[in-house]
Amino acid sequence: MGIQVNIYKRGGEEAYTVKVNGAGYEKGFTVINAEGDFEPSEEYPAAELVMEEPIGGRKVLRLIPVSKKGKWTMFSGKYAATSDSRFGELCEKLLGAAFYGAVAVHDFTDKRVFHGT
Repeated sequence: MGIQVNIYKRGGEEAYTVKVNGAGYEKGFTVINAEGDFEPSEEYPAAELVMEEPIGGRKVLRLIPVSKKGKWTMFSGKYAATSDSRFGELCEKLLGAAFYGAVAVHDFTDKRVFHGT
């Protein structure tokens, strides 16, 4: 069980029927590591909110679909947000600091192969 977040792109426009690497989801994600009343569904598949420190100890939040777990993911140009205060509370808990805003969705995986020159 978790909370639902919606997907936004292009300056706040809500995104519908998003396709990523051939897999589609309709409206958003169910954040399964947040306490809530919702089960993942086709329109709101499971995702986890994670904190990482990729650049010199700077903490950043990423929303990563469970279907992409264990893969190297990139920011796809979409953000996730909700008015549910439990999402903000989880963000603050993971960061160890106050948080307000949307979280970058990391749901893009690059299938290209790079060869050394």
